[in-house]
Amino acid sequence: MSAVQDGLPTPPHLASEFYVWLWWASETREAKFSLGEQGDIELWVDERLAFRLPSDTKISAVMTGENPSTSLESRAALVGGKVLQDVRVRFRRDDREFSVTLKGPEMHIQRAKFPQNVDGGGEEALYDRMFLYEELCFVIATLFQEFATLRTTGAWADEVLPAMQAWSQGAPSGD
Repeated sequence: MSAVQDGLPTPPHLASEFYVWLWWASETREAKFSLGEQGDIELWVDERLAFRLPSDTKISAVMTGENPSTSLESRAALVGGKVLQDVRVRFRRDDREFSVTLKGPEMHIQRAKFPQNVDGGGEEALYDRMFLYEELCFVIATLFQEFATLRTTGAWADEVLPAMQAWSQGAPSGD
């Protein structure tokens, strides 16, 4: 994903909001996301959450290890006013499992791990990796489109944001 589309930079808060929305939605939907006609995926936050103060660009807290999204420290960072700078997610689509780190306000794709590789080298392995990378980008773009559509409706302020705030403070979301 590019930080600049049609010559306009992505506002820095959108990536952080998208990361938190993914985290919240993965927990409240029991990891189930629809890709429309392209099927469904299971998505969860994996191994790493990095937070920063809204007024800073440097990371001020990193939660790593198994299930950092379930730690009290991660929720405390949100409640304390920190925003997500990076998030590592894992998703399963059909019989394929991917993991990727979404980094910074530009949503850079880093540390992508694909479900399989063709043995050996050559053209077949290259095309296989290209297909898997395109699939990864498609899933991220589709999820971002769902977020952006929701973010631009009245439901965001009236329903979603209050549910996310209650969830971050440990209250049931009602979903």
